[in-house]
Amino acid sequence: MMPEARTFAEALSLCQVVNSTLAVPASLDDDHRLHHELRQFEAVCQPGSIYKFYLGITDEAREGEWRDANTQQLIQYKNFKPQHPRGGSVQNCGQVLPDGLWSDASCDTELCGACHVEATEFLYLRGLCFKTDAMMHFRLGGYMGGRPVFRGYYNHVILWQEAGKRWVLVETETNETLAWLTLLNPKQYPVGLHTWTAATRLCEQPAGSSLPLSLSPCPHHKFMCKSGFCLDHKFRCNFRFDCLDGSDEDDCGVVVKDQSYRPHLPPRGPQDTTLLIAPSITLTRIANIDDIRMTLNLEFSVSPTWRDARLNFSHLHPGFNALIQTEEAQGIWMPRLKLVNLEGGEYEVLEETVVVTTANQPILPPVASVKRDLVYPGNVNNITIIQQFTAKFTCSFNLYVYPFDVQECSIDIQLPWTYKDIVEFSPKSGEARYTGQTDLALYTVKNVLFRPQTAPNLLSLQLELHRRQGVVLLSTFVPSVLLLAVSWATLFVHMEALNVRAVMSLTTLLVLYTLFANFSSTMPNTAAIKLIDVWFFFIIVLLFCNIMVHIFVTFVASRSASAKPSPKGVLKITPHSGTQDEPLRFSPQRVMAIYRIFILPPVFVFFTISFCLMIYLEGPMARAAQQAKG
Repeated sequence: MMPEARTFAEALSLCQVVNSTLAVPASLDDDHRLHHELRQFEAVCQPGSIYKFYLGITDEAREGEWRDANTQQLIQYKNFKPQHPRGGSVQNCGQVLPDGLWSDASCDTELCGACHVEATEFLYLRGLCFKTDAMMHFRLGGYMGGRPVFRGYYNHVILWQEAGKRWVLVETETNETLAWLTLLNPKQYPVGLHTWTAATRLCEQPAGSSLPLSLSPCPHHKFMCKSGFCLDHKFRCNFRFDCLDGSDEDDCGVVVKDQSYRPHLPPRGPQDTTLLIAPSITLTRIANIDDIRMTLNLEFSVSPTWRDARLNFSHLHPGFNALIQTEEAQGIWMPRLKLVNLEGGEYEVLEETVVVTTANQPILPPVASVKRDLVYPGNVNNITIIQQFTAKFTCSFNLYVYPFDVQECSIDIQLPWTYKDIVEFSPKSGEARYTGQTDLALYTVKNVLFRPQTAPNLLSLQLELHRRQGVVLLSTFVPSVLLLAVSWATLFVHMEALNVRAVMSLTTLLVLYTLFANFSSTMPNTAAIKLIDVWFFFIIVLLFCNIMVHIFVTFVASRSASAKPSPKGVLKITPHSGTQDEPLRFSPQRVMAIYRIFILPPVFVFFTISFCLMIYLEGPMARAAQQAKG
């Protein structure tokens, strides 16, 4: 019997926390035994009222269907008083009347309750230096001071001391009080986690010292709420209140370390070897590519992973990252990284998070330990620091084969020189990836991967920027070819239309030069000649040659006209110069036809083929040279 008045929910909860059930008679014999037990407390429970004791039954789910509140099963045995239960939406809980018959009552009424304890059910008293596990076993048995007694399997007992209004832990062989507990709520029992006061020297602690002790039914593999209820470890520190008192979200620190830990010293690898850090770099966005200044604005995260055998962890969950709070992270060793190829040495850390990414090989705490959290060894669990950066990096652009170029840029990260032969990168264990948009305005991002290491403390993430030729082809090559075609078309104009041929040829040359000048202003200002410059220079030369052909053919045509015979009946007399002009071997029309068919087109075709071969051959060679230089 729990001889304190409580609501139905409170009585049910108290029976559960002492590893029992709110009593439900299953037969007439059970009913008689329960009534006999209740008679001892008729004068204590609700004096002057006929409503005294709760039964563990309720019809709250459905009116008239009485179920066992402990199992939610329909009860088979009933002993209601005639004309009872009275029914209604308020009176949904069962009670025992003084005559032993049953009735219904409001679940908010404060009555006493009886807990049914099986012989195999017991509680654990943790926090003391018991020599054997069995010494921690306690169970309800008998009464003292008008309240139940918690009897140990050996020579200890917890009982209510009415004179001092406190619970005491007594050694039965010597009748010595070992510790005592005073609770603010007189209805409360010493179940759950409480701070006791040592009445004598106890477990190497002097008299008067505080001792955290817990009394609960929780087995060794369960977590215990402060109230004494048991909880699976998967609900511990999961950012949700699963204990009724919310204690499952208390003391949720992840890192467990001893006083010998030195945060400035790097940990050692397995068998006292060099610590290998598995790097992971995720390029999330390419914000800007500046061809003129040869720089890239990048957003990326660096996530080195390592293990520290000097640490232990708690509150880890398989499949989830356990967040290490800033205060804890400041007290452990973490690798310091340096970004090497920065433009101006400036960068910004957007976010920094430290997590434990695994939950391997959990170890149960000692059975006598009050703290019931699992312990995860640091030598088999990974620590990862996730740093989100935004920075501007330099990149040596090779524009020789522009616009068919492929630029290879990198993010170079270096460990401090003080880590030499102590901490090294292990790219084979890491990961490089790009999660941003592949097709940019002017480039396509490909082949984001780690370069072969040139030093154990240096890591380089390589990315290839393949220029998208569509816009450049439409704005440079196509207009230049069309202008050349217009200039070539002037070679088919009649010889007499010199003004038409000359103006059209000269206009195409001026337009092409303007196009070339505007395009050059958008390119990096370098002294090196690019293939695009060779292309424009070649087309300009062809247009210039066309103009020269028009001029010289006109001159030849004028000479040919002066050598023609005079019309019939007209005698043309010219002064004798002493020499005679030789007849022309080729007519102007024939020269123009040879040039426009057999000279200009083959030269253009030959150059175009050579130009394409140079792009095909020089591109890979230039990238190889750039990579070797890097």
